[in-house]
Amino acid sequence: MLNLGKLSTLWIIFLLNGCVMMSSSDVTVKELSKVDKGEMQVTFLNNTPYIADMSIALSEYGFAVTPIPTQEQIIELRSDTRISKYNAASTRWGITVSTKGSGMTCAFTDYNIHHFTLMLTDITNNRVVTVLKQKGSDGPCTTVKPVFDTLAEKLAETW
Repeated sequence: MLNLGKLSTLWIIFLLNGCVMMSSSDVTVKELSKVDKGEMQVTFLNNTPYIADMSIALSEYGFAVTPIPTQEQIIELRSDTRISKYNAASTRWGITVSTKGSGMTCAFTDYNIHHFTLMLTDITNNRVVTVLKQKGSDGPCTTVKPVFDTLAEKLAETW
């Protein structure tokens, strides 16, 4: 006959053992071009549920975060018969945060483990400058740190 008490105990040990073995991965950083970035001011280019968490982490590493990219319309007189109009971005640097679920959840919480990608884009030149990747949690987890602080720290180091 199957002893349910032993089975429950084994299941709990299995769950806890799995939690102890999981941890966040290191951040991989790929700089696609070296440019003088100037002021540490960024804006988000995509809508993601992680804007608030990422904004808090970025601000702790000295970044000024604007919630949306704003543009100023510039009108230039090119000649007596030609006028040019274009939009000039008020923030030069944009951030895109994307995730892919790993299928793993954090034990005893509502959070999950994801593969996060943060891309820094030079808005004025429409060029991706830096790509950071890390596997980790999207919130407090038993043994896996949320990725927001480490991504912000590594981005600040590349500035």
